[in-house]
Order: sequence, then structure tokens, then C-alpha cells
Amino acid sequence: MTANNNEPDNNMNQDNDTDTSFIDEQWQELAKDWQQQPTEKADIKKLLKETKRRTRKAKCLFWGNVVATIGLLFGAMYGTLIEDSWERSFLSYMWGSFVLSVVFCYYEYKIRQTAWQQINDSPENAINNAIKGIESSLSYIRLTKWSCIPFGLLANFFVYETAINAEKPATNGLITINILIILMFAITHWFGLKRQKELKAMIAKTKNN
Repeated sequence: MTANNNEPDNNMNQDNDTDTSFIDEQWQELAKDWQQQPTEKADIKKLLKETKRRTRKAKCLFWGNVVATIGLLFGAMYGTLIEDSWERSFLSYMWGSFVLSVVFCYYEYKIRQTAWQQINDSPENAINNAIKGIESSLSYIRLTKWSCIPFGLLANFFVYETAINAEKPATNGLITINILIILMFAITHWFGLKRQKELKAMIAKTKNN
């Protein structure tokens, strides 16, 4: 009789243990979700803030290039129409820089505008917005690297012509200007590698989600 009486108690204890373990598992899952949610919201908020900051920076850079282009135009017009003492090589450099700058700004606008039209403030699209911003930055970096060729040729022409007119050797000037161009290309390339790593990280986040 004693053994039979203990069997229901054992079954009840097992049921209680099962219910308790099930509740514990549910609680752990809820606690885990509760802990992760603020982190995800904080990450999204940080990502949105970073995307907005980069967009403002890109717009400032674009308008800075536009202002520089206008400055080249006024400088070239002033040297052509008013100032008679400027050498022909310098005027050619000013007009050539203006034309190249107009082409550069045109392609920069096309690159930036495509990304800016697609970016919005929705938290749900924070990662996609960041990806579009980084892709736009990579396109701008490629444009900058390619622009080193025509701007470099124009700068070499100016240095050479100036040295010839001054009856001085052009070697030192050519070496200096080409070092600066290579340095500009290298820095731009480094930024490109950095953005590519950021793009891979963002794409990995979309796959994880």
C-alpha cells in the first residue's frame, strides 16, 4: 500500500518539474529577447545617425567642388579678359582645370543623386540605406581615382611649360607634382579599401537578418 500511495506523488513531482523547466525555458527566451531588443534599436539608431552624417558630408563635398569649379571659371575669365600679365600656360591650365572640374562635378552629381533619392529615414531600411551610401561613396572614390589621370596630365603640362618659359629644368617640378598625384591616388585607394570592408560587413548583416 505504501508503494502504491507514493506513485501518484512521484508522478506529480515529475509533472511539476516538467512545468517548471518549461517555464524556465520560456523565461530565458523572453529575457534574451528583452536584452537583445535595446541593443538592436541602439545599433539601428547609431546606423541611421552615421548614414545621415555621411550624407551631409557628401553634400558638403559636392557643393565644395561646385564652388571650386565656379572659382576656376572666374579666375580663367579674369586672366583672359582683364589681367594681361598672366602667361599663356597658366591660362591654359586654368581653362583646362575648369573643363575637367565641370565633367567631374557632373558625374559626381549623377553618383550622389542616385543614392540620395533612394535613402530615407525609415528605421526598417537603415541597413539598406547604409549600403546605398557606401556604394555611392565607392563610386565617388573610383571617379576620383580616374580623375587623377587627366588632372595629372594637365598639371604635368603646366609645370613643363612654366619651366620652359622660365628657361629652367622641369625635372624637380615634374617629380614633385607626380609625387603629389601618386599620394592622392594612394590615399583615395585606401579609403576605397576601407569602404569595401564596411560594405561587406553591411551585406553580412542583411544575410544574418
